[in-house]
Amino acid sequence: MADQGKILSIQYLRGLAALGVVLCHYGSNLDQYPALSRIFNFGQEGVHVFFLISGFIIVYSLDKAGYKPKQFFTFLLKRSIRIDPAYFVVILLTLALFKILSFVPDFHGQRTPFIPGQFIAHIFYFIPFTKYPFYNHVFWTLSVEFQFYLLIGIFYFLAESYSYKLVFLIIFSLTCLIPFGNADYLVLSYAPIFALGISLFNFYKDRKWTNLILPVALLGLIEYKFGLDVAVLLSFSSLMIFLIKSLIKPLIFFGNISYSLYLTHSLCLIVFLGLSKKTNLSLGQNQLWWLFIEILIAVLVAYLFYFLIERPSMILSKHVFYKRARDN
Repeated sequence: MADQGKILSIQYLRGLAALGVVLCHYGSNLDQYPALSRIFNFGQEGVHVFFLISGFIIVYSLDKAGYKPKQFFTFLLKRSIRIDPAYFVVILLTLALFKILSFVPDFHGQRTPFIPGQFIAHIFYFIPFTKYPFYNHVFWTLSVEFQFYLLIGIFYFLAESYSYKLVFLIIFSLTCLIPFGNADYLVLSYAPIFALGISLFNFYKDRKWTNLILPVALLGLIEYKFGLDVAVLLSFSSLMIFLIKSLIKPLIFFGNISYSLYLTHSLCLIVFLGLSKKTNLSLGQNQLWWLFIEILIAVLVAYLFYFLIERPSMILSKHVFYKRARDN
């Protein structure tokens, strides 16, 4: 996930997107409240908001740093220090959890043997290009984002001209129409969403009305590719970037822990459900109360994870600087 910089609305969107995903995974099976369950299920579209944010903030930060493609490995190093420690810890926790659960007699879930190739593919984000499944399904978005880093870090800044970047964004966006195999895990399938984020940054940087033409066109392509609900969600998210400027402390908090919450919430749910079976808790009764408890536990775990793992790596990544290229 991308750093929010000083743009409060980006921070808010990250927090809301993470909460949406949690509500989808925790609350989409509320059989006592079917209407609410359907609403919560829409929270899965939070991943599209994450992609929009990455398109905006990655190009924002690189542009601010005066990035050049020859600094690509510095860019990857900063990204790696920022996101990998938390990701690697969750990989290890996932493997450990399923190993422990495999010894539980009444455990009927997935057993995950350690396969070196699968582990390495996770470490380097290329599971989509192998025969192996993800250890934890939330990891798929990290693979898509890593592919985005490669494309932007190498190609988007090859030329400074507006025409080059416009053509790049148009071609990049249209690749979503190509019927790739395993398309759900390829960045090209979500290209218009990432491109929308980039085009919004271009408008953020230069408020000319002509810079709104591409975002509007991209929203049309997104509606065609992903449906009206996603297009509307991303339209509101786009407006929020520019219109919301007030300080909202709860959303600052959720924005801070959003990456940790996204990574750890599914593990929290597995442990909670396992313990509830062992202690004979009746989760079918008072479902909204149990949903609140589950989310509260997930948020507390995410905060601890953020404080102990993610925040130190985030601080460390800020000590890796791009060397300014000298003008010849």
